[in-house]
Amino acid sequence: MELQQKTDPEMLRYWVWLSLVFGAGSTKLLQYLQQADSPQDVYEAVQAGRYRDLPAGVQKAMSAHSIGEADSIVYFCRSHEIALLPIDSEEYPSVLRNIGTPPVLLTAKGNLALLGNPLSLAVVGTRHPSPYTERVTNYIVGELSRRNFVIVSGFAKGVDGIAHTAALDNGGATVAVIGCGINVNYPREHQVLRERMLSSDQGLLISEYLPGTQPFPANFPRRNRILSGLCEASAVMEAAERSGSLSTAQHAVDQGRYLYCVPPADIFDPRYRGVIPMLRDGAFPLMSYEDILMSYYSRYPQYMQQPEPVLRDSERLVFAAQTQTQQPQIPAADTADAVTEPVKAAPPAPEKDEKPLPESEAGRAIVQYLRECGDTYADDIAAALDMDLSTLLSELTMLELDGFVETLFGKHYRAC
Repeated sequence: MELQQKTDPEMLRYWVWLSLVFGAGSTKLLQYLQQADSPQDVYEAVQAGRYRDLPAGVQKAMSAHSIGEADSIVYFCRSHEIALLPIDSEEYPSVLRNIGTPPVLLTAKGNLALLGNPLSLAVVGTRHPSPYTERVTNYIVGELSRRNFVIVSGFAKGVDGIAHTAALDNGGATVAVIGCGINVNYPREHQVLRERMLSSDQGLLISEYLPGTQPFPANFPRRNRILSGLCEASAVMEAAERSGSLSTAQHAVDQGRYLYCVPPADIFDPRYRGVIPMLRDGAFPLMSYEDILMSYYSRYPQYMQQPEPVLRDSERLVFAAQTQTQQPQIPAADTADAVTEPVKAAPPAPEKDEKPLPESEAGRAIVQYLRECGDTYADDIAAALDMDLSTLLSELTMLELDGFVETLFGKHYRAC
């Protein structure tokens, strides 16, 4: 979408009416908005019958919803501190605006600043996790939350609830993408969690459904594209063969995001049958929170902060921190018999061998860029080097055959 101007509050009534009439995830509405100057223009064109390709369901909904109803919803949201975020608003997350079918209108309650945090990780999984999955989720979410990550999940029972709670328990922040209206208490088991999220600055509830919308089953697969779309990476903690988490995983792949899966505790356990094919097809195995740090540090090093004064050895690999070794202090000699060992100079560090570069000019530019920037999407490489995407992909294929680059999951590339 090209719409990025600041939203006029008077336009909210038209955004709400269009959402009522077209419903969530309408590609037809996105098409109309891209061709118009404002949502009011689309509203007037629909009312005047200027669109010849209106879906039958939209034509029926036009008579069921009035602009007055939209005004009432806007008033309700203002009265109950529910934010309305159209796709052209400044608060709307840009990372979500760029997915294939972004939600035209978001409703939100809580700390809106959490939407702008680039260190956001989607955590999804089954509603009935194994004890192993519970331990892994608590561990990974807890460690990342202490490192300024925002945990995004779907507010369902099971893994989602564990992830939201672990984030809060460890002083972190969390965003819940729900499949119903913001004011609908679903699931009821999470009422305390909902109140905990909204009573502090560490939680946010968002939805593409208007207040009062009930949690119909069809809503949840549709909202999964938002879960993955808000984050640089998604982590599947446990998934059976027909798990809804697989939908989020597929959206992450389609959106060109990182996908991580926790390896199964037992490859014969049917509870993990949905994870195994994803790992086989190239999803990154999630063995530790440090695996996540690797992905984010390559793109957002300026946001990565460590609360611990001393880094672990594994974390030094991520942050390229150099250890500061202290020379032992030799106490002053008390007698003339004391013998002082001369301090030996450290041997000079060997010079690093220069890695070879491809012969072609384009190949050299690609490899040098990957060595400087780390794992990168093909689209980002093409944009940075001002290169046609088809030409770039051809070059990358040759470079991979020659051993200069390797292909990662989700159309990522890495210099060898």
